[in-house]
Amino acid sequence: MVERWRKETHCFNFREGECTITLKDIAILTDLPIDGDVVCVDSTPPPKVVANMSGWQHFIWTVTGLCPPEKGHHDADGHPPLSKGQVSITWLTAEIRHKHNPEFGGIPLTEENSERDKDIYARIYILGMIGGVFFPKKSNNLISNSWLKIILGSWDDMGNLSWASACLAQLYRSLCNASARAVKEIDGAMFIVQFWAWEHLPWIAPKVDPDKESGPDHPLRHEAYGCR
Repeated sequence: MVERWRKETHCFNFREGECTITLKDIAILTDLPIDGDVVCVDSTPPPKVVANMSGWQHFIWTVTGLCPPEKGHHDADGHPPLSKGQVSITWLTAEIRHKHNPEFGGIPLTEENSERDKDIYARIYILGMIGGVFFPKKSNNLISNSWLKIILGSWDDMGNLSWASACLAQLYRSLCNASARAVKEIDGAMFIVQFWAWEHLPWIAPKVDPDKESGPDHPLRHEAYGCR
């Protein structure tokens, strides 16, 4: 698919003609909202407000309740938890496991936990979805700290953003960058390219039993179309 992408037209070029992934495709496959404000990411480092923490350390602690060490520590993938304006997903996941997963000695999150604990856990989950699913980097492990400024906002503000258009813009950019001859890696939500190809290119699509897709009791009936 990348080899058939033309960055001049933002289309896949086939013998039969040209076609592309549209905003409607993103909305149907992922159920991300189309309407809303533009997703704008601010990469300006926050000021230092605590003597023993950098600006980003304090900001991450405010969002996640966790303070990543800046020097002398590495996650399971060999990356520092905080480096060059990025935070490690592996480090965040490990910290959450040790905090809330009983298998790692943690205390499970329940309804009895404070609203602050549940709020932090939800924001970390969304941060992982942003950095690991919809806007992943080539490292597949690091999230730009710039996303934290959006995650720290109110739930209404986050819900009123046009996430589908941001995801599509990033996807176009990733495909354009990867179509260059010397490039060997790609970032972005490549699962959307795969889902889109399965829906539009029948010669590569997996076989789906139509009897398993219908019915009011089907577990995926009310989920995003891509969940099939």
